[in-house]
Amino acid sequence: MQLVEEHIVKKHDGMAVIVRGGQLLRLTQPEGPQVIDLNLFSLDHPWEHLGSSVTRRRETIHPTTGNKLWSRAPWERPMVEITDDTMQHRLSSTGAATHDMLSGRCCQVSRIDRYGVDSPGCQEILTEAIKPFGLDGDYVHDPFNVFMRTGLGADGRTFWEDPFDVKPGDYIDLRPCLLYTSDAADDTP
Repeated sequence: MQLVEEHIVKKHDGMAVIVRGGQLLRLTQPEGPQVIDLNLFSLDHPWEHLGSSVTRRRETIHPTTGNKLWSRAPWERPMVEITDDTMQHRLSSTGAATHDMLSGRCCQVSRIDRYGVDSPGCQEILTEAIKPFGLDGDYVHDPFNVFMRTGLGADGRTFWEDPFDVKPGDYIDLRPCLLYTSDAADDTP
């Protein structure tokens, strides 16, 4: 493979890119544990976007190599396939695993409630990232939380833990599945 673009996204910042057919998107950890909230959109029709509930139903709550991430209803089409994942996916003593499809995104309000910190959350960060594509915060949806370690407790509540098994250099590769027939025939989410 030939490197087409490389971007370093700082903590508490976001970025949106187009991934074309035949390309891979590699999400990596240059310094170690940092969760990446990933939203996926159809380039032709952005209301067709990642469907967390569809992916959970069709695949798993902790996707890894070989799993696909699916678009929401009514489309329910595979958007990307995970082609490589360097995580070991060892369950913690509480049953938590890495790469989360359970949790929604945080927002400024939840950061104040949870941490007492008045700072932008993932909702606001993702909103800024998609603005260059003419999209606003109404398009932001529940993400694939790459490198996030979560589980489901006996009480039915979700929980998260520090991603202790994420090491510098770990990565996950995503290959587009969904190609279009419009003018953007080689473009994918």
